[in-house]
Amino acid sequence: MKEKKEKQKMLNESGLHHSIFNIQYSPRTRGFSLLELLIVISIIALLGSAGAGFYRGFVKNVELQSASKAIASDLRYVRSKSMIGEDGLKWGAHIVNENGGSQYYELFSTATDYAAGTTISTSTLPAGITFSDPSAGTSKDIIFLKISGATTPATIVIDSEGSTQTLTISNIGTVY
Repeated sequence: MKEKKEKQKMLNESGLHHSIFNIQYSPRTRGFSLLELLIVISIIALLGSAGAGFYRGFVKNVELQSASKAIASDLRYVRSKSMIGEDGLKWGAHIVNENGGSQYYELFSTATDYAAGTTISTSTLPAGITFSDPSAGTSKDIIFLKISGATTPATIVIDSEGSTQTLTISNIGTVY
């Protein structure tokens, strides 16, 4: 026991101490080694890249839901116009999925069908979001009848990088 104390006293006087791993260091040396810094930076880079991927997926999902809600809102809007019999016309939406082109839909009023109608507004889907139904190169008309708001049942499917949102329009015109 006495030898241990003497050895410790000698080490203290020399300014060097031993850690449990038998590594000598000076009490005046402070900071991090290059290896420690590289390890920490590597861990932060890995966590950052994983987080960025999750964040990108989250943002795309939010954009998809937002586009779906905007379409549903516009469909409900034209249905309400039909139900109040505005201008004595039917109201509807013309959904267009061009081959390799833009993805958009038009709101219109008509006495008969889209071709004889008047376009009220045109909305384009955000970049990266496309229609799956109607399929590429086709279009779909959803026309709500005056007063009742009824229509032919239909679905609209939009997708973004593997995620999809489906809008269903029932025969009584309910959009969900």
